[in-house]
Formats: sequence, structure tokens, C-alpha cells
Amino acid sequence: MSKSFTKLMVAGFLATLAMAVFTLLGRHFSLPIHFWVNTFSDRFGQNTFYGYLAFFGAGVIMAVLYSRAFHGRLPGTSYRSGILYGVMMWLVTVVAIAPALHLGFFLGSAATAVGTLVAYAVYGGILGYIHDA
Repeated sequence: MSKSFTKLMVAGFLATLAMAVFTLLGRHFSLPIHFWVNTFSDRFGQNTFYGYLAFFGAGVIMAVLYSRAFHGRLPGTSYRSGILYGVMMWLVTVVAIAPALHLGFFLGSAATAVGTLVAYAVYGGILGYIHDA
């Protein structure tokens, strides 16, 4: 668990980038996936730059949380424990955070919740893989 902090931040950034690309591609093909950049941008007066900054900042912070609190405690290795972490993050998001932000329980629809779950699994899998590389 003594990964360098720089490597951990890079892992968080790359995992967040993969989640963003997956989400944007999914939305391009009309898949119902919640794009957190839009939510963050709304909180900053429709400023997309700050939306992306907050999104990537949250992704890096969640990578640090994974490394310090969950890595080695979750079953599986590498990307599998990362995917489980992504599912855990998703569950907290759709049950607690989304309703608190008035986005609805499970982001307002089962389809959006499932699409977003896949995006979180992409984040977690890549985070776990890079973390252990």
C-alpha cells in the first residue's frame, strides 16, 4: 500500500478520464448515463471548466480513498477490486448523493442508474488496474 502519491494521482486522473470518455460516448449513442460534469457545472454557474475541474478533482480524491481505505480489503485483485469499489461508489451516489442534490433516488430512472453503474465500473476497473501495475 505504499504506492507513490504521484502514481496514485495519475491513476485517479486516468480512471476519471476513462469514465468521462465512456460517458460522453455513451451519451452520443443515446445511452442514459448521468454526466457529473454537467451537475458540477450547474453548481458553478454553468461554467464547464469548473465542472470538469471538480469532476477530475473528485476522481483523484476517490482514488486516494480507494488506495488508503479499500485497496487490499476488497476481494479480488487489480481491476476486480477496483470494479467492486466503483460499484460501492455508485451505490452511495444513487442512494444518498443524488437525492441530496435533487437528482432523484437512483438518478431518477433505472436506465440512468444502470448506465451510470457501468461508467463507475469502468472508473473502478481502470483505477484498480493502474494502482496495481
